[in-house]
Amino acid sequence: LKPPINNILMILKDPQYKDACKQNLQRDKIFEIVRGLFDFPTITKLALGKYRKSFTPEQLKDLTNVFTDLLGKTYINKMLSEFKDEEVLYIAEDMLTEKKAIVKTRVLREQGEMAVNYRMHLHGGVWSVYDVRAEGVSLVKNYRTQFSQILFKEKPEILIQKLQKKLKEQEAETYVPQP
Repeated sequence: LKPPINNILMILKDPQYKDACKQNLQRDKIFEIVRGLFDFPTITKLALGKYRKSFTPEQLKDLTNVFTDLLGKTYINKMLSEFKDEEVLYIAEDMLTEKKAIVKTRVLREQGEMAVNYRMHLHGGVWSVYDVRAEGVSLVKNYRTQFSQILFKEKPEILIQKLQKKLKEQEAETYVPQP
């Protein structure tokens, strides 16, 4: 967890990205790191909960792709807009099993500390994040609640369409035109 997070922090602090023309490049570099750190297929399956069974393999693949892009862009945009030279302290690592762990961190910010815990698992020989709990709020549980409200009334393709629409809106808001 530490090397990728430190790499993200270095990219966030790098003065070359203050230039608006380089902000898309900065986003892309951070997203490349995030894709290697997070297990988005597992996050998607956990966020779907019991509704996962109602998805065809193709729908699950489509949802995973759009959800990965949406999550990545949402959190990268949040980092870029709120980053003020924060530091990350690694507090503890609790092994739950041989293949599951929680890494507890504290983010030191101007307005105080924020607890961020990463649930990780050993998957394919690599440790990856499958849930993040910031200030006690689980990313997976948050999305499971939202997805359940939609899937209780709608078919899987409606959820996919809603996420695609949200992703397009987000991309339109954050796109920095290149000269």
